[in-house]
Amino acid sequence: MTAFLVSLVAVFGFAAGIYGTGIVGAAQRAIAQANTGLSAMLDSGLSDDEKEAAVRKAGIALIVGSGAIAWRLVACLAAAALPIYLAEFAGLSPAAAVFDLMLRLDYIIGVSVALIVLVWLFKRKDPDKPQTGYGSGDRFLHMLAFSGPGIQKFAIRLEDMFLGRKIKGVADQPPVLVTSLARGGTTAVLNALHDLPGMVTHTYRDMPFATAPLLWSRLSAPLKREVARQKRAHGDGLSIDLDSPEAFDEIFWMLYWPGKYKSDRIPLWTPQDAKAEAAGVFRRMFRKMAVLRGGGHGRYLSKNNANIARLQLLPEMFPDCGIVVLLRNPAAHAASLLRQHENFLTLQAEDDFVRRYMRDIGHLEFGQLHRPIGFDGFDPGAYDPRTPDYWLAYWIAAFVQVQAHVAQCHILAQDDLRQTPDATMQALCKGLQIETGEVDFASYFRDTPDVTDRDAFDPALLAQADKLYAALAQYAVGPQHSDKAS
Repeated sequence: MTAFLVSLVAVFGFAAGIYGTGIVGAAQRAIAQANTGLSAMLDSGLSDDEKEAAVRKAGIALIVGSGAIAWRLVACLAAAALPIYLAEFAGLSPAAAVFDLMLRLDYIIGVSVALIVLVWLFKRKDPDKPQTGYGSGDRFLHMLAFSGPGIQKFAIRLEDMFLGRKIKGVADQPPVLVTSLARGGTTAVLNALHDLPGMVTHTYRDMPFATAPLLWSRLSAPLKREVARQKRAHGDGLSIDLDSPEAFDEIFWMLYWPGKYKSDRIPLWTPQDAKAEAAGVFRRMFRKMAVLRGGGHGRYLSKNNANIARLQLLPEMFPDCGIVVLLRNPAAHAASLLRQHENFLTLQAEDDFVRRYMRDIGHLEFGQLHRPIGFDGFDPGAYDPRTPDYWLAYWIAAFVQVQAHVAQCHILAQDDLRQTPDATMQALCKGLQIETGEVDFASYFRDTPDVTDRDAFDPALLAQADKLYAALAQYAVGPQHSDKAS
């Protein structure tokens, strides 16, 4: 019995050493340094000199980190051995007896299980804390998949070669394209439409090879990937898992129109930007999603904020497509854009993989990656992006563009979704010729008023935005607008 008690003290000493020396953090930093060097090697956006410098810096840091781990490990072992030899010195229990006990299989299993339970009890993850869900292996696979555009295009060709037969006989159906500026409510609409019969789209399970969903679903099946439902990094309270819908079609736009993604802005697309090859790839992708998620039937559903830059081109590329544009109160929308910009500035500074992930999937709205869409009349240099007026001016320019193409869009007012969600969504689905079944649309949308501090904005700019909002609201779908402009 004495040997057992001494062994528990030794285990406690080892655990205390781990906690006190911070060896776990040192190991995590060493892994992060290794990932940084690997990420630089696989980053097509860096020059050879930049890659070499980054790898050299990471190598030096890794060597220093290895030394830090080594002395901490020695300290942990010493903390475990000290009580054992003190007990022997005091005549309580021979050290050999304690070591023999601690090397027994039943002892190792029992103590390990007890420690796991204790750690779980005292260090459970906060369910309200955003989690990335991307471990080291996932990050490596992502970096490999996005190390250059050739990898994603090769995946498309490989899938078409070996699995192209799967989409033969699948009918083309017009896609439903949900867009707006970010923070407009597009994710809630995506979730609501995705749960209707006959709608198909990408999910997080398709990453990182979203360009080859059929092929990747087969290759990744043995991995049995599972990620617990967790909060999005956006801090908006929405939870996601691997099976949550998230259209990744911006990856395709970046592959076939790389020249559009300039360092300071993203110009608008026009009908002259149409590319037959890209249109064919998109149409095949729509049918692949129908096979993967709809048993061979289904309309592709896209939630892509950047499509607001393509209102001229989309009807040319996809005749009869349904373009849904979310319209949110401009003051509340601009304030939310500013908050999200500041949120991602922090996230990307704390973890460079967040920046890289967002860049790879084309989410260039916020943080270090922010590249405004080149709407007519918007001057990015006129305001500081960390001020409300920058985002309000951006909102005005964006929705002037929407107003010019309103006849080709289904305008969906967020205020209507908050006040009369079922009637509004039923009207939208009728216009899109989507069967709704018996879905409860109210469960997808907040019912609280969308208000913000209007005093934070320039009064003249806000008046201009309010006037534009009122004009566009006349076109919004829903029974409350049925007697107005259409």
